[in-house]
Amino acid sequence: MMNDSISSPIFWMYFSYVLSFIIPLFCGLTLLTVKGAVPSEQAGMHPRRLLGIIFTFSGLIFIPNMIQDIHKYITGELGLPIFDIVINLFLVPLYFFYFRKLTKPEKLTSRRIWPHLMPGILVLITSFFLSPLQEKIAGDGVFFNANLPLIIFRCASLILQAIMITLYTFRILHLKQEHMQRLEENYSSMENIDLHWLNQAIPLAVFFAFVALFASCFQAIWSDYLFHISSILFTFYLFIHALNEPYICYTEQHAEIHEEEIISPNSCPEPPVTAPTSETELSPVFPALPEKYLKNLGIKREKMKDELVHLFDEKEIYTNGNLTIADVAALLGTNRTYVSNVINNEFGFSFYQFVNKYRIQKATILLIQHPDMQIQEVASLSGFNSLSSFISAFKFNEGITPKQWKQRYVDPL
Repeated sequence: MMNDSISSPIFWMYFSYVLSFIIPLFCGLTLLTVKGAVPSEQAGMHPRRLLGIIFTFSGLIFIPNMIQDIHKYITGELGLPIFDIVINLFLVPLYFFYFRKLTKPEKLTSRRIWPHLMPGILVLITSFFLSPLQEKIAGDGVFFNANLPLIIFRCASLILQAIMITLYTFRILHLKQEHMQRLEENYSSMENIDLHWLNQAIPLAVFFAFVALFASCFQAIWSDYLFHISSILFTFYLFIHALNEPYICYTEQHAEIHEEEIISPNSCPEPPVTAPTSETELSPVFPALPEKYLKNLGIKREKMKDELVHLFDEKEIYTNGNLTIADVAALLGTNRTYVSNVINNEFGFSFYQFVNKYRIQKATILLIQHPDMQIQEVASLSGFNSLSSFISAFKFNEGITPKQWKQRYVDPL
């Protein structure tokens, strides 16, 4: 029944099976042994190590699946039914926890993970009782189980898999949005910490999950090819980014942020820097608040706002490309949660947007005062760590690129 020729589709199917467990095992063991993936006391297991565990588990779980399918195609006898769906019911929540770990630093415990694995465990146990109901494989490489209870159970398992994919997708997208908000609330530059690649990784993960669902529906040789190829590509994609992505530099800080409490205006310590108190002396970057809002400000809170503006206007601390809200809080003698609260409520911006407002203002002044200065130098002196982030922020605030702004407002002078 089996054709051993290298040109045989069956041969390449076996070859794809071998790659489907060798590659995850290799990538998983590599991530588990790579340096830097140490656990954090606040955030728990490093995401890179978690992905290594997932890869290793997926590689191991593919081995019995491969043995079962090889036995099926050689003898025509079916092994454990719905095992392909069981694998997906395990991997979908595990990959969800990896993306969740990236976007929400937290300690992962078995108590938190096991409930998400229960659907796969229940389906696996049930399949043992249904295995006697199977029929032999058809001669064209596609098998059908004519027994009605098994057909219903398989359809229900596929529906469960589709529901899990959908729910986890929406949850991850929500966590990604919250993650971006946390970054903007705490960092003035995000070149080395913003997980831009997740914008591609999440849709790719969803695509891979539905390919697995699609392959389980059809159970043909060509659908096995599709599943194995997509699995290999997805594994390599996550593996490469896991090796290069610098998680540690912000994971612990985010974990600490959630533990802080907002200080009330009456308990805020006296800021150490003196600043203008007149409403007309506030920063030209931001207009003064209407009187009705000022009435709601406590004396200390209003003074904190003035001190904050003074640091940016007079001290120009925004020119530090690695400025964080923790640095500003230290200068003001308070905590970063309170500073974030003041910036959000009194200026209507996140910390990232607030700092970039000043940086863009500085850039426009430099462009006017030094028309021969290179754009790269303007970006550096304004506090941007890269030209690309400067151009992006400038276009967001001014509507045009720095070069276009210079041509419109500086060159005609």
